[in-house]
Amino acid sequence: MFIIVSYSIRVFLVYFFTYLATRIMTKKAMAEMTAYEIAGLMILANVASEPLVDKVVIKSVYGIGFLVILIAVAARLAIVNKFTAFFEHTATKVIENGQINMEVLKRLNFSLNQLEGLLRQQGYDKVSDVETAFFEPQGNLSVFPKAENKPVTLKDLNIQAANNPITLPLIIDGSIDYVNLKHIEKSESWLLGELKKQGVKEYKNEVALAELDSCWNVVILRK
Repeated sequence: MFIIVSYSIRVFLVYFFTYLATRIMTKKAMAEMTAYEIAGLMILANVASEPLVDKVVIKSVYGIGFLVILIAVAARLAIVNKFTAFFEHTATKVIENGQINMEVLKRLNFSLNQLEGLLRQQGYDKVSDVETAFFEPQGNLSVFPKAENKPVTLKDLNIQAANNPITLPLIIDGSIDYVNLKHIEKSESWLLGELKKQGVKEYKNEVALAELDSCWNVVILRK
């Protein structure tokens, strides 16, 4: 019994400190992470699992903390211009004036098939429609069409766009979101009044979701 409790405590501590470390390090998705962040996470996985084998938790906690410091220092240095190229990839131009730079594509170990796939995801089925395309450090393709292929905007048509507010949830699963309610400068009694107009008496039991749309109407989804 003692062995099970001891092992459970070690697992909990490892999980807790690993969670804190990864939360501190980055909010990015894996595809957006830099090389030093990915390297740090790979090492972190090994360091964090050590106490599950050798039972020395303090060594793992120290290792996790030291890794977080190293990654934080690398992130600070990466934003200094003279170190950016060392710590991070830079944007690479792969298409210019509708022409693919094959040498750059080979250097990136990127096939034409992959490039065309990324272009299709951006809504372009012909390379000749593209003025410039950059392969970004995060692994995304930024595409800039030729002038004649750019979509027409409201500004081009001299049409004034209405700046409508975004839709905000006011009740989620029977619980009022007081932060959003305060943001729109409305009270709970106002919300209850709006619900009553739509026949809701007990919002905790009746309302799954209530949202304030761009026209300031309360839209209700019942349970």
